Amino acid sequence: MLNTVLSLVIYVVAIYVAWWALMPVKWDRLLNQVRSPQAAVLRVLVAVVFGSLIAQFFLEYIRLAQALAPLQ
Repeated sequence: MLNTVLSLVIYVVAIYVAWWALMPVKWDRLLNQVRSPQAAVLRVLVAVVFGSLIAQFFLEYIRLAQALAPLQ
């Protein structure tokens, strides 16, 4: 239970951090219509993808650290 809640919190925080990190990107250089709904969905999807990668990295790091703890 606690592990699941921790995973969800890490995913939400990581997606928020990815969204925050993508804010200064000059989307007008990449997209023709920056204010279109498709551009907004693209920004959300990019943030979710990067956030998921970040969260997976941290969750795997935590899992490996816990697996190594009994070896000490």
